[in-house]
Amino acid sequence: MKVVLGVILAVVLLAAGVGAGIYYTQSAKSASSSDAEKTSAAANPILFYPMKRFVASVSDENYSRYLVLELSLSTHDQAFLAQLEQQSPVLRNVLVQYFANYSREQAKQAFENVGKVQQSLLQKFNEALKLQKIDSKLEQVLITNVYLQ
Repeated sequence: MKVVLGVILAVVLLAAGVGAGIYYTQSAKSASSSDAEKTSAAANPILFYPMKRFVASVSDENYSRYLVLELSLSTHDQAFLAQLEQQSPVLRNVLVQYFANYSREQAKQAFENVGKVQQSLLQKFNEALKLQKIDSKLEQVLITNVYLQ
């Protein structure tokens, strides 16, 4: 009987030791992968391309009105950042097409939800860049200033 209890105790202790070993091994792996992600993010920071100020006329019944936007585009790819400068006319054309038929009231209403405008422009910019045979994609469009006159 004592032998059976001794064997059972040995099996339980062995199982606990194996379980603890697996737990600590997984903890060490996740810590090292977290460190690798931090190192990767530090080695590959977010890069911003500030676009030139964009001005578009918006319709109003009585007066000439203008929408002025300042945008920054973000990516992690240094080579893509250089391509953005070359593709700036294409991106500005997207802005013209997007805001061409806006009235002052439509623009005012649209910019009540800036995040939605940013997401829509991101999608349109990436579509336009794809048509230019550019494989990289923008990660973010940030509207840094809006003036509605």
